[in-house]
Amino acid sequence: MCGLFIAPASAQTENPTFFYLNQGQLVAPWGLMLGDPSDWALAVQDRTGQSKSGKLSIKPTDFKGKGDALQASWNGKKDTATLSIVGPAIDIANFKDAAALAMDIRVDKRPTKGVTLSMSCTWPCRGEVQIRKLLTEFPAGEWFSLPVPLNCFKSDDGFDLSKISGPLTIGTEGKLTLSITNVRLERLAEGEKGCVE
Repeated sequence: MCGLFIAPASAQTENPTFFYLNQGQLVAPWGLMLGDPSDWALAVQDRTGQSKSGKLSIKPTDFKGKGDALQASWNGKKDTATLSIVGPAIDIANFKDAAALAMDIRVDKRPTKGVTLSMSCTWPCRGEVQIRKLLTEFPAGEWFSLPVPLNCFKSDDGFDLSKISGPLTIGTEGKLTLSITNVRLERLAEGEKGCVE
């Protein structure tokens, strides 16, 4: 996929404009939601829960310390389910060609169907990237850092980085178990242009 690259997992500092999940904890004012066709906006308390129909569940897991990451499991039963970080809208438009949405991630069970990574700017405004291929390129059970340049998120509906209310949504119809932490904006490496032609 054009412009996508992998970097070693690393620690960052907290700032709610640039950091959304830090060491497995949401950075205020961000919240966590699970969605499936029975309820697309089910708020998660205490980092543990499942979507309304049970298609997707989430719980704490370990990255470098106890409980410093989240593990999400999709069971592959009917329809799409989504894991989202949501909150008040932020403006990150100035970083479109200079930054990536990055996260430390571990694929615990490989995806059986397509996986979408998206950012939203109030429904139906969103930009997305297909990441199934990336998730299958690394050994299961190993942590890596996944940066996706902001200019790689594509949309037919006028995706607007100046109104981001959902900096991260991961969705699939299939089976998938993955662990994530340290969801953040990260400066592109020098010379990296992302998906700019």
